[in-house]
Amino acid sequence: MISVSALETMGRVRIMARHAEQRPGDADWVARVQRLESELSGLRRAMRTRGLIDQAKGLLAERLGCDPETAFKHLSVMSQRQNISVVDLAADLVGATVPDTVPGQDPATPPELTLTPTAAVELRTAAGLDHDPARPLPQPRSRLLRRCTAAMDAATDLSSLVEVLVEVGLEDPPGGVAAVFAAETDGTVRLIASHGWPARVAGEWRRSPSSLNTMVGTALRTGRPLLLDVRDPHDFVLIGPGAMRVVYPLTAGEHTVGALALLWGEPREFTDTDRAYLDRLAVAAGRALRRLWDDATAGTGVAGIPVWLATALDVAGGHSHLLAPVHDEHGAVTDFTITAANRGVRQSDGDTVGRRLLDVYPTLRVNGVFDAYVRVLAQDAPFARVGVAEDAFVNGKPRRVILNRRAARLGDGLLASWERIDDAVSNDERLGRLETLSRSGWAEWDLRAGDAVWSPGLYGLVGRDPAHGPTTLDKFAGFFAAADRGLFRELRAGLAKGRPDLADLRLNTPNGPTPVRVFAEADLTDGEVRLLRLVLHDVSEKYAAEDRSMRSETVAASRQIQLAAEQSLTANLTRLLYPGRDLELEVPGARVTGRHYAATSPRTQLRGDFCDAERLDDGSLLFVIGDAFGTGLVAAAAVVRLRFPVVTLGAAGTAPAEILRIVNGMIMQAPDGPLASLLIGHYQPADGILHWASAGHLQPLLVRDGAASVVDDPAGPLLGLLEGQRFDTHTLHLRPGDTFVSFTDGVLHKRKRDPLADFGKRVAAAHRTGGTQELWQLTPPERDDEACLLILDVPPAS
Repeated sequence: MISVSALETMGRVRIMARHAEQRPGDADWVARVQRLESELSGLRRAMRTRGLIDQAKGLLAERLGCDPETAFKHLSVMSQRQNISVVDLAADLVGATVPDTVPGQDPATPPELTLTPTAAVELRTAAGLDHDPARPLPQPRSRLLRRCTAAMDAATDLSSLVEVLVEVGLEDPPGGVAAVFAAETDGTVRLIASHGWPARVAGEWRRSPSSLNTMVGTALRTGRPLLLDVRDPHDFVLIGPGAMRVVYPLTAGEHTVGALALLWGEPREFTDTDRAYLDRLAVAAGRALRRLWDDATAGTGVAGIPVWLATALDVAGGHSHLLAPVHDEHGAVTDFTITAANRGVRQSDGDTVGRRLLDVYPTLRVNGVFDAYVRVLAQDAPFARVGVAEDAFVNGKPRRVILNRRAARLGDGLLASWERIDDAVSNDERLGRLETLSRSGWAEWDLRAGDAVWSPGLYGLVGRDPAHGPTTLDKFAGFFAAADRGLFRELRAGLAKGRPDLADLRLNTPNGPTPVRVFAEADLTDGEVRLLRLVLHDVSEKYAAEDRSMRSETVAASRQIQLAAEQSLTANLTRLLYPGRDLELEVPGARVTGRHYAATSPRTQLRGDFCDAERLDDGSLLFVIGDAFGTGLVAAAAVVRLRFPVVTLGAAGTAPAEILRIVNGMIMQAPDGPLASLLIGHYQPADGILHWASAGHLQPLLVRDGAASVVDDPAGPLLGLLEGQRFDTHTLHLRPGDTFVSFTDGVLHKRKRDPLADFGKRVAAAHRTGGTQELWQLTPPERDDEACLLILDVPPAS
């Protein structure tokens, strides 16, 4: 007898045949392969019926008291006498012993809800297309059922099992298909074996989402078989060819774990006999599946819970787990296995089914949740924990979250759920902070139910203790100032006409009347206000800001008037103090020229830069340049105090340093004496000697032989800074062609790193280009400050 293992070579033989067909020259080899294929096909058919024939041999051997070989001879003789095949005769003999009813095919066992992994031995088919489970089958159908049952019992895997269902059980009809599906914990349907479908259709069926309305999915959810024939309208999504279909759920206890589908390619109607036969065939297939189910579904995530329960988990929302306890050798619960997880868990934590609870969520051990789960399992008392902060990992990062947790016992396991509420709590806190920052609040009155809801901000606005709760709408009007209550009634009347409204009213608060802006709207039913909402916003700060703005505008207007007056005064003072923009004095052997540059901006007040020169009786020249601190009238007064005494004392022959000492004393004695810088020079053309003294003024420049250098003699302190201060007179011998340049800071480019050195370079370059006349162009045409430039020229020798 040939071993069953010979069948395992069939696939390799077929591959060899295909390769051989590609070599036409080797016709003998092709013929041998085809002959071998035919023999193996015959052996496969024989193996399918061997079990049935062996059962019949055993029955005859027991009844006749003979050995199996003799019993087989009797079976052959009976087959010849009755003119039927040995297989059909064996089927008749076995059918007389074991009835071909549904209970006879697979006796029922009591169901039990459990969350622990389901044993394959519990797998069975949920039949019921025929309303009469005891309906007898005609002899041909009974024989066919016995042959198919024996062939399925001989199947070594699901692929061979579904092949037997099509070729034997359905008698290989056109377009015949048999398929086995498994239900996964996330509600999807997975195809695990099929025969008769092309690879493309099988690929489409590999994993069908639970949202797709298919017959398989419906049978899994309802736990009842479905039949579709030409008389039945439907709205199912039919994947693949085959208009006629029947689907049987596969159950384990109360768990629906898969489905068996049978399809026909041509339209047909199913009689009661057809339904009875299909029920018995599906039940026999379910019994055969018990042997193969574990190996076929290993690692596929097949559900170990009822599909209705997995669906309920997803519908419930939030995060939910079904947990099966893990016990140690003493029976104590050491952990839980996650047997199912709803959509919320899958989205946030990934695939956790089959893993240990404490491996996935280790913090449950330290925050008391695991111990609570163990107590629920032992005491069968529900567990609830609301609004408790826990340390958890969110997106791989530790975070402090606020959770609501609940758990209850379900069968021998646990149903646990949790929901994060820290976002909701945070939103409430944010809303409270926003109400505080904006000084606002809201209220809603249900006038039909007599209920009211106030926000925390409104309690703060009206100064009412939240413990006392909200008031009625009529009493709420009493929070407003007496003069404004009529306006509030008008506001309510406007709402009754169906339009939103607003009003500016005053609240009576412990701090006095507070102006608020009231926004209102109402829901109307048959012209009657049923729901009224108010939003109150404290606008006292707005009014205060408007008042401050008005005062600021008044001050700004006064300032504009004052500025205009000061500008007019500046123009008048400038005309008074500087009747001419340029000065020029010339004596034999020397010439003094000076220029005052007024600021070009009309808003700039008088700054107090000045220069002057005087021809003395002895033919010498006296010149002065200064810069008084302050603006406007202060600067004008300083110029008057400095300019005229200097010229008067110089004309009297007083030395420059002595003039500075006298003027400094005058300023120090005055109660409002100004600060000022001053440079005084006295030049004798006869001997070419310049005597000069400085009180805090910028160092002058000497232009000689085309180069400009700083006259680096020390200057004294500013005038008006130190009482009793003495100043030094410096002497400088000027040569023919020399130019002595003194100036105020208005001529400098102050953004330069060294403005004085930069000015010296510009003076030298200008003097080389055009002499003294070119120096007047050094001051920029657009200025926001005053400037003075004073030049002593010694003409070159003739």
